[in-house]
Order: sequence, then C-alpha cells, then structure tokens
Amino acid sequence: MCSTFANRILTELSDVEDISIKTFFGGFSVNSKDIMFGWVTQKSFYLRGHPNYRSLFIDLGMQPLSITTGMSTKLLDYYKVGNELFKDHEKLFSMVQMVIKYTKKEQYEKNEIKAKRIKELPNMTLSLERLLCSVGIKDVDTFQKVGYLNAYYKIKQKKETISINILFVLYSSLHRFHVATLSKETKKEIELEYQCFLNQMDNDSYKE
Repeated sequence: MCSTFANRILTELSDVEDISIKTFFGGFSVNSKDIMFGWVTQKSFYLRGHPNYRSLFIDLGMQPLSITTGMSTKLLDYYKVGNELFKDHEKLFSMVQMVIKYTKKEQYEKNEIKAKRIKELPNMTLSLERLLCSVGIKDVDTFQKVGYLNAYYKIKQKKETISINILFVLYSSLHRFHVATLSKETKKEIELEYQCFLNQMDNDSYKE
C-alpha cells in the first residue's frame, strides 16, 4: 500500500511518462517505464545522482540519502528534494527529466558492457572467462573472431591439463545454448574438427 507522501509525489510528477511507485527497502522507488529515478522514504523524496549533475544537487543544498545498517551509516547517491524545489514545479519537472535521461543512458551503457562480457554467455564461469582473458580473448567479439577451436588451443597451450569438456563448453557458448544439450555424435564431430585444426596447425608450422 502506498503512503500518503508517496501518493503526493505521484501527483506532483503526474506529467512524467508512465510514472509508478513500488515498495523498495522500506520505502518506495519512483519509476518511469521501469527506470528508477527517485526514492521515497516516509517523509522525503530523493532524486538519483549522476557524475554529470551531482555537483548541481550539492550546490542546491540537496542532502544525500543515508541508511543505517548495523553499526554503520551509508550515504547513497540519491539527493533530497527540498521544500523550495517542491514549490517550483517547472524546475522540479525539468530536473526529473534530466535524471531520467542520464539514468537511461547509464543503464544502456551498463547493458552494453555486460553484453560484451564472456561471462554472460551460456555455460561460462568466471574462472573460464579469466582463463580466456589470460590468452587475449577478453570479450565476446574477440571470442567470436578467434573461434572455439583456436580459443581451446590457446588455453590448452597455457593449461595443458584442461579437459576436452571445455572444448564442448566453448562450442556451446558461441552457439548460445547449454552444453548439456550436445549429443554424443555432435561431441565426436567437434573433437574431429579440433583434430583437423591441429593437423592444419602442424602443416602450417611445417611449411614455415
């Protein structure tokens, strides 16, 4: 159930597109199209901070939200909207739009970085991601260019005891499905492909 103050915020910001509130850590999150840009406590409203405008909030005397956990107090990157700002609806709405814009931008950038991480591929573990990084395969684009055969070869050179199962993991990861779905026949085909790859490597080395 929404508090009276939270309902007041909804009314104040009714011009914001698809505005909504949800229960959030003892208070309420304030959202636009599922983008959280504000935080409502029992009697206060806070706007999300960002490096591009945080100094503006500080200059306006907006205090950061503090939360007590156990014996310590943590300051969060949310800043209290004062009474003066509440009285200037046009300015408040403009600031809210600015916060939403930068929050969307920040989330997009985070999603872009996440999408490039090898760890986000199916079957991938942090330890395998680190192993791939150690041989120069640091993102999904590089992994795709190198291919699963060469990737396995590279990490096999670095860690000779690595299991053939890792080859199956690499294959499945690049093809975006779970390794457990590989049939015995497909695994044999992959092993054969890797053997052909090794033979080609030997031939190239012999020619040199």
